[in-house]
This record gives sequence, C-alpha cells and structure tokens, in this order.
Amino acid sequence: MSAKKRQVENGDAAVATREGGARSTRLLVFGIVIVLLLGGSSYLAWQEVGPHVLAGSQYQLDVDQIRVSPAPPAWVHSDVKGETLRHAQVDGPLSLLDRELTVKLAAAFSAHPWVSKVERVSKHYPAGVDVVLVYRKPAAMVEVQDGAGGLPVDGEGVLLPTKDFSVEDAQTYPRISEIHSSPSGTIGASWGDPCVTGAAQVAAAIAADWRALGLFRIVPDERRPARSGVEYTFALVTNSGTKIHWGRAPGPHLRGEVAAAEKISQLKRYAAQNRGSLDDPEGQPHEITISSAGALLSSPRPRIEPLPKSD
Repeated sequence: MSAKKRQVENGDAAVATREGGARSTRLLVFGIVIVLLLGGSSYLAWQEVGPHVLAGSQYQLDVDQIRVSPAPPAWVHSDVKGETLRHAQVDGPLSLLDRELTVKLAAAFSAHPWVSKVERVSKHYPAGVDVVLVYRKPAAMVEVQDGAGGLPVDGEGVLLPTKDFSVEDAQTYPRISEIHSSPSGTIGASWGDPCVTGAAQVAAAIAADWRALGLFRIVPDERRPARSGVEYTFALVTNSGTKIHWGRAPGPHLRGEVAAAEKISQLKRYAAQNRGSLDDPEGQPHEITISSAGALLSSPRPRIEPLPKSD
C-alpha cells in the first residue's frame, strides 16, 4: 500500500472517530436532559401531592397511638404517659416520618420522675409507637426535720412524687431517720446526700423481709473518711428499740463486708430461734452486731429512763 493511500485511510478513520464521539456526546446530553425533565416533573408533582400523602393517617400519629408498656405498677398513681406528653407540649398529631421522633419521645419519658429508664422507643407502620419503660420503686420514707412527714425515695435515693402516697401508704415503708440535709434537686433527682443514698440502698435490700422482722427505721451509725470522701455505716432499729448494726450499704467489692443476702439470712435465723422476733422476749432492747463468722452477737441495750420531774 502506498503512503498516499494509507494517509487517506487514516484520515477517514479519524473523521469516523470524531463523528462517533460527537454522536455519543449528543446521546449523553439528550439522556441528561430527559433525566432532568423527569426529575423536575417528579419534584413538581411531589410538591403538589406530597403534603397530601404525608398527611395520610398511615403517617400521622395521635397521642393515643403511643403505646406505653408495661403498665405502671400499683404504687404509681400518676398518669405517666399523659404527664410526659403534656410536659413535652405534645398535644397534636406527630409525623411518623420525623427522623428525630423516637429520640424526642425517649428524652420526654426519661424526664418523668417515675421513669428509671427508657428501654426502647420504636416506630411501626401504619402509625404507631411503642415505648418500653422501667419504673422506679419506692424504698423508704426520709424523715425531714421540719416535721412535714416523710419524703419518698427509691433504692438509689431519688426523690419520688409525694402526691402518689397517702398517709397510710407512707406508713408501710421503712423510715430513714436522723438525716440533717434537704433534697438538693427537684422530684425525680437524687437527694444529693450519700447518707440518704446509702440508707435507701439498705432499705431496698431488706424490703422483702422488713415487716416480718419487725423493723421500723434506718439510721446512720458511723461516719468515716473514705477514698470517695466519706462513707457511712447504718443501723436498723425495731419497733421496740432493738438496734442492729448493719454496716455499709450494699455494693460490689466491699472488702471485709458481709454480703447483704447473708446479713438478712443471719437476721432471719436469729428471729426464728427467738420466737420469731429480733427483740428480747422480756422487752429489753438489745444491740445486735452482724458477724462475718455467720452468727449474730447480741448484748443488752441500756434503757433510757425519763428524767425525774423537778419540784
């Protein structure tokens, strides 16, 4: 093949390549234009019909479609769901498509003083939300100095709503006495005193056997320095004045401390051997010390006689 012929063929190939590239570019541009037109049309159509779709009942959530479980326990007399939604100012329909809906509801329920923990908030289609809660449980009544009666706390010393307790209800719980502080926060917050927290933990640990053992109140027994700043030991006092030196509040890794379950077992064995009571059969108040050896040490407690009247 001559050089001239090869030059002509190469030129024809270059022209064909340019024409093919131009054709591909036109097709690409045409495709992009079609996509943009379809997208624009869809957007305009959605702007027109979207609000109607999202306003459909399958996406709109009324407050009665928020299901709370489990049901509040017997000691909760408050309307937990109603109070939570009113406080969060939720009085109209919510959107199931709101990405923050579960977060908002979890935060709202967590703020209720009877709620210890929000286990789960989940959305369902058609419109529905399930909220799973863990409720606080009353452990004791803290006797306050102004004589206004006891203030309820749970097993961690969190202040509970007083309006849920009648006078009769309050009398069924252990009393925490000799407390010289007032709550540092509002209802639903910790009392803010490690003495109250520790006593509440003791009350929660022995709650199931409290009445059977004839116990009446918990008092701080000793205050001593600790790595955390200060720690308390506690005593239990029966209706007849017998004092049981319990020790520190229950907790993990308490070196040298008898476990709470073992302390309770010792008290129950002692009562079983003592006509079902921790008190002396003759009515003499005793002091009882829980022993790491597995036996209680009992000794008479001096009676406090009233002072003679002066003439």
